[in-house]
Amino acid sequence: MTIWIRVFALLLLTNLSLKAAPKRPAWVDSPPSAPQLYQGIGVADDTGSAEEDRLRADQNARTEIIQEISSTISSEISSYYSESTHSGAANSEENMEVFTSLSSAYADATIEGIKMADRFHDKKNKVYYSYAILSRADFQSQMSQKAIEAQLFAEEKFRYADAALRQGQISAALKHLSEALSHILVVQSVVKKHLDGDIDRDGNAEFLDAKLSHEINSIITRVGFVKLSGDGQKGERDQALFGPLTGKLIYEDEGIQIPVSNTSLSVAVVGAEADFSSIIATNSAGEFSARIDKLISASTSTPSVNIKFNFPELNMYLSAPGSNEGIMFPAGLQFYFSMDVAASVKVFVRVLEEINGERQSRSRSEGALIKALVGQKYKVIDALRISGDISKEDLDISVYYEEFETLAKKLLPHAEYAIVGVISSETSSTGTLNYAKAGASLKVIDLSSGRIVSSGNQSGLKAAGSTEEKANISALKKGSNAAIAEILAGLEKVLH
Repeated sequence: MTIWIRVFALLLLTNLSLKAAPKRPAWVDSPPSAPQLYQGIGVADDTGSAEEDRLRADQNARTEIIQEISSTISSEISSYYSESTHSGAANSEENMEVFTSLSSAYADATIEGIKMADRFHDKKNKVYYSYAILSRADFQSQMSQKAIEAQLFAEEKFRYADAALRQGQISAALKHLSEALSHILVVQSVVKKHLDGDIDRDGNAEFLDAKLSHEINSIITRVGFVKLSGDGQKGERDQALFGPLTGKLIYEDEGIQIPVSNTSLSVAVVGAEADFSSIIATNSAGEFSARIDKLISASTSTPSVNIKFNFPELNMYLSAPGSNEGIMFPAGLQFYFSMDVAASVKVFVRVLEEINGERQSRSRSEGALIKALVGQKYKVIDALRISGDISKEDLDISVYYEEFETLAKKLLPHAEYAIVGVISSETSSTGTLNYAKAGASLKVIDLSSGRIVSSGNQSGLKAAGSTEEKANISALKKGSNAAIAEILAGLEKVLH
């Protein structure tokens, strides 16, 4: 009897415990159908700190709504400006990145009224859930108010820009104008109309995006570069350019030159591969200095270093989506330097020799080819220099059977091009005077792609000698000279 009482008591306590456990809300697994709402479900692990865990779940729920709104704004911007410009330009990949960047920053900074409708703590699985909502009607109402605020913001920023410009603070003026343009582009796309106003207070209302773009351009078109030093240097492989490339960024208005200080510039090397800083900045005097730390290779004898205006706040508006005037950056500044293309290229060489079908332990042809390449200033890599990483036997098999894809994978870390192949000689007749004929098959391989880009092929080249051995050696030399000349011409053509 006592046992049954205990069982009954245990069942009763278990039942009461189950009844006391909070029921898992349906929204945890699937948000309700509510087209009038933006909804977000936030999740956070139970770390033992209830207050912090709930806050993290709340923030994650809010972030879900912000991301949905950001996506909506981005879509609205794309749609609005596609219709406004009547072209496909607004849907380009570059513009879509601009739209996404604008909408994400704007949504995160401006959206208000997100509420936590419910929370749930799953004690068994140790997870906190938060359910956030925002009325779509409230969002649209906020956007209408934002249109008014954006116009006031644009007016304020325009005044700041005008004051900065009069004080010679060119970068500050551009920053104020770009911030105003950012607000206008986002808000007018959501309210689906061009915002206008008299931000310059001349008595005429104008479309704000067009006005701001025009003002930005009126500044940028007066910005230009002055070259100071560093042009025309000679560069060598694995070395830095001896001197810095210096110049000055100025703003010119009515004959007065004002230095554009503390402004970002981009650096790019064209026609060569090099180590360098891709972003530099002007100092308080508007001057800049770029350095090339190491030249690696060149595809032309006269590479250049291009310095361009790189005002980060304006990069996203280069296409000026929807506005009447595209924003155009000033032409950049080019510094040219010379570099020996051959000296900048590392070439791997492996040439096998055969006489009457027998592989020769010493390849005179390989030595002749290396000598010719070094004479033209190529940096030559041979099998001995990489024997620690790749066995000579494996290389020779790949060369002999023309397994160029395998060869490229093995050699790419060591060189950019490979010249490989076989030169062979075969006795054609013996007697008082011995004769032999030679054939050659050399290939130039671009190791980055594994493709044959040039070749040197010879066949039936005859030579004579007092002995059979001398006849074959003479034939090999003849075949080698002809093939090497063809290879060198082909390699030079590839590199230029």
